[in-house]
Amino acid sequence: MEALRFTGSGSEYFKIWIVNILLTIITLGIYYPWAKVRNRRYFYGNTNLADRNFEYHATGKQLLLGFIIGVIFFAIYTFVTQVAPQFAIIFVLLGMLVFPWLIWRSLMFNMKVTSFSNVHFAFKGSLKKSYLIFLGYPLLSFIFIVIIGVLASVIVPAKESFESLNENLLIGGGIVLGLLVAAGYIYFIALIKKKSKEYIIGNSYYGQGAFSTELETKEFIAIYLNAFGILLATMAVLGGVAYMFVSAPEVIFFVVYFGFILSSLLIGAYAISRERAYIYSNTLLDGKIAVESTLGARAFAWVMFTNLLLVMFTLGLAMPWAKVRMARLMLDNTLVDTSAGFDEYITQQQNNVGALAEQIGEAFDVEMDVGF
Repeated sequence: MEALRFTGSGSEYFKIWIVNILLTIITLGIYYPWAKVRNRRYFYGNTNLADRNFEYHATGKQLLLGFIIGVIFFAIYTFVTQVAPQFAIIFVLLGMLVFPWLIWRSLMFNMKVTSFSNVHFAFKGSLKKSYLIFLGYPLLSFIFIVIIGVLASVIVPAKESFESLNENLLIGGGIVLGLLVAAGYIYFIALIKKKSKEYIIGNSYYGQGAFSTELETKEFIAIYLNAFGILLATMAVLGGVAYMFVSAPEVIFFVVYFGFILSSLLIGAYAISRERAYIYSNTLLDGKIAVESTLGARAFAWVMFTNLLLVMFTLGLAMPWAKVRMARLMLDNTLVDTSAGFDEYITQQQNNVGALAEQIGEAFDVEMDVGF
């Protein structure tokens, strides 16, 4: 197994970053698609595996149409919410309907314009499956919560009859309903995570090579339950510290505020690192090239926390160094089995370059964590 390497530096990226910001401001935002392309090209071009680099081939012009449509949609939404707030729900529903299509279209585009060692990636998932995963399952989870709410309204009596009921019965009923909602929420989040990762990875290709993955919902449930346990533990610790300083409100505020930030980073780092390790360990290219994640929760949380401090105390000027530090951490902890080699994929791709160039068109680019 060989780790990916990031060969860029914060000072080098700072020059690109500051120019992007200035040009975006001067052009009133129009330069943003080109800035996005420059950023991606820098990070992709400095990502190295076995002395071979990734590349990002999109252009600002290709991203411009999606950017303009997004700006127009946001402007109309802002205007409507100010003039007639009751119609804002229409835009929310429209966004829900369009979202699966955006994910599907963005995955196809970004895979096509990404290459490693001159061999392009591809995504061949169906639009129907995208709607099932990114709209159907979330709707099912919403319906489940609504059903629990209806049951609660039927089971729990009117206020005037509270006194005639046993207090323990009411408390018990509330706990049961709360546990049902929590269990259902965790289950659906885990199910959507499993389905989305299988959809994205299982329909991705490198040249003619196919990625595959087999995941289980229960593994994600275990991760989220552990994260919930960490949340309860940190809340207990914060509560205990706050109780010790009950006579000093300013100390309590400081402890709770920064404690909440630290606990959020720790919980997020735990969940992301465990998800990443599980997904990578069950992902293969052509059934023979394996990947592995060695990212640890503590190292991840430490980089996130110190990056936050760097950005805060430099008023944002340290953002390039923060991004480079995070990229280096993630890539250093991403291992690929290179023993099989990539020469066969290069040979396959030589016959497909012309056809690929004709397929790349206008894009609605959406930031997506593809999970590998």
